[in-house]
Amino acid sequence: MRLKLNLTAIEYRADPFTAFGRLRDMGTFVPARIPLIGNLWLATTYDAVNDVLKDDSLFCRNPKNAGRRNFPMLQLMMPGLFRVMAKNMIGMDEPDHRRLRSLVDQAFQRQSIDDLRPTIKQIVDDQLDYVEELAKQQNCKVELIEHLCRPVPLAAICQLLGLPAEDQPNFKKWFNSFTRIQSVWGIVKIVPGMSKTIKYLRHQIEEVRRNPRPGLMTALVEAEQAGDRLNDQELQSMVMLLLLAGHETTVHLITNAVLTLLQMPDVRDQLLADWTLVDPAVEEVLRYCSPVQFAKPRFVTTDTEFHGHSFKRGEVVMPCLASANYDPHRFEQPDRFIFDRPRNYHLDFGAGPHVCLGLKLARAETQIALERLFTRWPDLQPTFEPSTPDWSRRLGMRSLNSLEVRAA
Repeated sequence: MRLKLNLTAIEYRADPFTAFGRLRDMGTFVPARIPLIGNLWLATTYDAVNDVLKDDSLFCRNPKNAGRRNFPMLQLMMPGLFRVMAKNMIGMDEPDHRRLRSLVDQAFQRQSIDDLRPTIKQIVDDQLDYVEELAKQQNCKVELIEHLCRPVPLAAICQLLGLPAEDQPNFKKWFNSFTRIQSVWGIVKIVPGMSKTIKYLRHQIEEVRRNPRPGLMTALVEAEQAGDRLNDQELQSMVMLLLLAGHETTVHLITNAVLTLLQMPDVRDQLLADWTLVDPAVEEVLRYCSPVQFAKPRFVTTDTEFHGHSFKRGEVVMPCLASANYDPHRFEQPDRFIFDRPRNYHLDFGAGPHVCLGLKLARAETQIALERLFTRWPDLQPTFEPSTPDWSRRLGMRSLNSLEVRAA
């Protein structure tokens, strides 16, 4: 019997330790039916999730390699856009994934995140100056998601890519619908914004080919291995991925990190006394209140036995990262925030060949945002009861609808 799980239920945000604990109690692989995806198996334990993520021979990303059609509904609804996004390496298997990843890694090696840190600090400080002025006009109250947590990652990824700063308001407008996909209608609503983004990126790539400029986009255009280069559709898809994934999840990571420090004054006091502890603190935020609850579904390539479970070719497995990060067999006292937790090998950035490309950037932005925010306002207070924040019901994400604070 398949459970019709409501993974948008508030319990998965407000009390995830209990909610995901119940899932693990049901088994290592739990049969479920999820909107937009259909019937699947949820991988719930740390070991199972980790092994699914790493075993790309048994669990592929491209459904065609498991005897399934490649998302026919999406192809029907937006054929042109689908062709571009199908060139995205997060949906590819070997050897296609290895080819793209090697070219993209080559481009990333030319862009040092450490060199970008002073720029990120300036972005954060400029945004905090704006927040401070806004707070003066609003009786010290300010909404941080809109005025800090969202603008900073967007500005940082645009800086990394080498995209004009004056175009950032367009991205904010185009991406607005991308974050609200809950149904087929939600997919339809992203088409205009996605079309405008791809048209814009096509123009920017042409400009970079004619007149190279500093940034990752130029490095991607120039990346070459044994005469192989990224073609136009691959470039458009890759830059689109970096824009979306490079800022959207980081928005909610910074938000959740700020919320955690508002909820836990003792942790905040330890950081205020010694900001060298911010690195392990951010790692524990990633484990304790990760914005990403699930990894992309995998498809079983052959009939097999795996972690004591029998799978049939073509079945769908979705790794539950949040459940894995709360597994008591892997993490002692998983329901406690222990910012200096030893061997904190959480799975928030995934594992294996598809591990997240932007992990260093996300860490740097969150570390810097926390330090600059709480150094400026060490007594920052929420305007709401911190134990009951305004959780979003967005599928697959643990995020807030709002984060209003008193900055005085």
